[in-house]
Amino acid sequence: MVEKIFRGKGVSSGIAIGKLFIIKDTEVQINDDNIEEWEVDNQITLLEVAICKTFIEIYDLKDGFRGILSEEENRIFDFYKEVLDDKSFFEEIINTIRTKKIFASNAIHICIQKYVDEILQSNNEYMKQRIYDLKDIRKRIIKNIYGENGTDLDKINCENIAAIKELTPTIATMLCKKSVQGVLAQEGAGFFSHSSIILRSSGIPVLGEVEFEKIIKFKGSTAIIDCISNVAIINPSNLAIKNYKKQINDYKIINNNKQNQEPIITTDGHSVTILANISNVKDFNTAKALNMAGIGLVRTESLYLNYKKVPNEKRQYLIYSKIAKDMLGKPVVIRTADIGGDKLPDSLGINPESLEKSSRGIKRSLEQKEEFMTQIKSILRAAENGNIKISFPMVSTVRELRDAKNIILEASDKLYKESFYITKKISIGTMIETAAAVENLDEILKEVDFISIGTNDLLHQICKFNRKCSHLEKRSYLEPEFLKTVQYCINKAIINNKRVSVCGEMASDIEAVAILVGMGVHELSMNPAFSLNISSFIKSISFKEAEEIAKKAIEGESIEFVKSILSKWVNRL
Repeated sequence: MVEKIFRGKGVSSGIAIGKLFIIKDTEVQINDDNIEEWEVDNQITLLEVAICKTFIEIYDLKDGFRGILSEEENRIFDFYKEVLDDKSFFEEIINTIRTKKIFASNAIHICIQKYVDEILQSNNEYMKQRIYDLKDIRKRIIKNIYGENGTDLDKINCENIAAIKELTPTIATMLCKKSVQGVLAQEGAGFFSHSSIILRSSGIPVLGEVEFEKIIKFKGSTAIIDCISNVAIINPSNLAIKNYKKQINDYKIINNNKQNQEPIITTDGHSVTILANISNVKDFNTAKALNMAGIGLVRTESLYLNYKKVPNEKRQYLIYSKIAKDMLGKPVVIRTADIGGDKLPDSLGINPESLEKSSRGIKRSLEQKEEFMTQIKSILRAAENGNIKISFPMVSTVRELRDAKNIILEASDKLYKESFYITKKISIGTMIETAAAVENLDEILKEVDFISIGTNDLLHQICKFNRKCSHLEKRSYLEPEFLKTVQYCINKAIINNKRVSVCGEMASDIEAVAILVGMGVHELSMNPAFSLNISSFIKSISFKEAEEIAKKAIEGESIEFVKSILSKWVNRL
């Protein structure tokens, strides 16, 4: 077979080798005939049923991938749910059916196409990526009107490279679950598309802008995706396969031994340390395999969530000690249990109906002193076996911090009386993830050795009632108002000579990382699965340029502006 080379545009790093699997998505049929007056109500009923079915599909899809995709990736499907739940959108389709006397499928096509055309006319590259989300929603609703099935991906497996004409987030999600080697797409694989974000975060190489019609005839052939050179090689020679396999193995060895061992350096010398967030054994093993620089966040509430009984001091001590020993002196930040809100362990018997009245984080820990004391004692004992630091969640006031520090002193006294001699002074930090903590930051910094900016909860608090935040792009870390808050916290920590890290989903979002680096951050903590992509990205950028981008973003009038300047900048890299 003759070797063929197709050029494209890489939207994630890496190289992949596999058998080519062609995904042929069935086209939806639009009936553009007119209907009689008596048929109008029937079409509206079909529309209502189809939207309900689609809503349930998206909910099931999101729920089914919980634990496979990150919280932020899973949140991508909230856009679908918001569109489907939008009463004005629903009424617009109904009015189109009534006034134009057309079938529901045609009305759906017309109404969504109007939004697609408006986006196409804009100069905002980020918003143009939403076109594929809207098309996906349209296709799903129309298919549910006629009871048609979606794309059949049952036969695809982890040895395949998938090729598709138009990549959508739902298909990208299914390809992640199938653990495909790589993806070739003609459309829908822009750098900021939801599809690319999902695949990139799973470490799957994606090459966009590849001519699908020319690829089809190579079904089942061996293919190579090279996102470094931006090419796809079909029917590669044995020598090419050998060379690329060596590159893949070398890449793994280099990354496992060096990539995360030392600070990552930008092209002009700004260093960034990448640490791991861990919630389970799998996360920890990945962090170890990648030889990461330390653990920036141990989510200890997972112990409470996963055990039928509240873990006793011995069990917690053994777990924390193993983490500390295995990290061989690297820093391990253990966050005390962040229980409350949506984190409700069965072992604690919390009634979900009383959820709004219950405390969360450090406040709840201080209320449950005996349980809190057990955890603090186990952490102090484990600290003798490694470089353990302690951090407190959801802190709002200085009083909470002082009370927590008093518990540490009391726990030390108890351990001394029990013949456990604590020889190490433990570093104490806190999460900055509440609006109140930001307001009290000056006083809080006097009480701690370091802070970690917890972007997930902080974003929600900052933008929940802020009219300046976008109501279209909900829960986005690129909100100028939120970026101002993050920059404020970073500056305050630097002025007070306190170490500051950023954790949460923001630290693993390439778009946001560009800005965080420009803000002067030297430490990011993330799910270890994201670390290699983020490391590679940071090494490819200039701190000076990132600094300029960060300044423009913070001063920006809208999230759309921020994403537009980021898109243009990244496309130049």
